[in-house]
Amino acid sequence: MRALYFSHDEPISSDDRSQLPKKTKEITSFALSRFLLFGLSSVSADTLALAQPEVSGTIDLESDADGNAPKKSLYLRIDAGVNLAQDARVKNMVTNDINGLLSTTDLKIAFETGFDFNIGIGIPLGDSDTWSLEVMTGLVYNSVESVSGQYDTDLFGFVVQGPMTGGNGDLYQVPIVANLRYEFELSECLTLGLYAGGGVQYTNLGINGVQVLDPAFPGGAVDDVGLSSFNGWAFRYQAGLDLNWSISSNTTIGLNVRYSGTTDTDFGNFYGSSFTVKNFQNLAIGATFSLTF
Repeated sequence: MRALYFSHDEPISSDDRSQLPKKTKEITSFALSRFLLFGLSSVSADTLALAQPEVSGTIDLESDADGNAPKKSLYLRIDAGVNLAQDARVKNMVTNDINGLLSTTDLKIAFETGFDFNIGIGIPLGDSDTWSLEVMTGLVYNSVESVSGQYDTDLFGFVVQGPMTGGNGDLYQVPIVANLRYEFELSECLTLGLYAGGGVQYTNLGINGVQVLDPAFPGGAVDDVGLSSFNGWAFRYQAGLDLNWSISSNTTIGLNVRYSGTTDTDFGNFYGSSFTVKNFQNLAIGATFSLTF
């Protein structure tokens, strides 16, 4: 800011005296403009501070309107992997009628490693983020590795006696089950799911190429003793666990292990006797994928 200094030792000239009102006016105008500018800026800042409400915190883009985490909804789950089918044991069959006698004892069917594929739809129970109900179905396949046991027949005068060997064929299992599922959150992106359930299972079992070792026959064996294709229904139960990694807000991938079994499966009549497998037991190991809608 400019200032004027007056000295009592030096008189003011007529020229200076004539310029004095003009300079005084300039100084006054400059000072007044600075005062008004400073005052208005202060008032504007205070007014805005009073007019705006105080807002603090952060907004989660994955939260709902109330700031809560979104609830789980309908989801799709797919499991695929290998299936280890345990040996199936057949109840002893004895037929003794007008046509003669047929009996099998200790009949056991062994299976190769196969594949397991299941697809399910799940929905949370109430407002829970941990409990859900799933309905699943799929296809389990294993090929027959061998058939063993004791075979004795005397039908229409045709006598065959001896141990059974060989054998091939296919086993198809189609489960339809409901699972109750509970999920543990291990970390922000890792969860552990436990589930158990039950339902029904349709089974198709095809067997052929079975031989009976009987030294009374040329070559010491009788080929293809008559086992063929069988179909039946049974109750199925299962339990499993899976470890899942979140790869997006609504998608997970992971590993799955499941044990399943059935009650006795009655495949119907076989030469006048019931062909019944005591149970089918499976251990499936594979990958799992889920998508939440």
